[in-house]
Amino acid sequence: MLQSLRRYIGTKYGILTIQSTKDTQQDLTSFYSTSKNVFVIMPDDVHLSELALTVVKFLEKKFQGYNCVVIASAQVANLVSQYTKTQVVRFKESDINYFFLPKQTFINRFKKRQYDVVIDLNFEFVIFAAYLSNKIPSQYRVSFTKEYGDYFYNIQYRYITSQSKQLAYNSLCEFLEQF
Repeated sequence: MLQSLRRYIGTKYGILTIQSTKDTQQDLTSFYSTSKNVFVIMPDDVHLSELALTVVKFLEKKFQGYNCVVIASAQVANLVSQYTKTQVVRFKESDINYFFLPKQTFINRFKKRQYDVVIDLNFEFVIFAAYLSNKIPSQYRVSFTKEYGDYFYNIQYRYITSQSKQLAYNSLCEFLEQF
């Protein structure tokens, strides 16, 4: 119960801090095709991450080497490193504050560089990933449609909840290719 209260407070704090910076209206017709680098946030669940590897491999083809940065927990980072050649950054419990938000020192590691696209591969709302995606310098923040998503992402992909997660990840790749 205390954990859910802490998560709720972290979510409300995250929403309040980012509401002051509204996104400007942007042309989305070629946001993906003209992008030169991407920042990807993997799900914490190992099974979902195995499925999400198809998206990382898809992105790896376009954004080679240093141009594709993947953020993942230690266990998931090992999985990503094993199957791709992308740059993987591990986050630890010590990088998460009491309210489940990323600590400022962790965020500062990524503020030196401008990313064209940030992609959160979580299906459910994860305050750590949502807040991080909003604090990373980027014009476009992509995620699946989720609770509180309107506050944190400017592009949300709606998938059919009854379809398999693998199919949802594949259709996300197809969606990105349209731009």
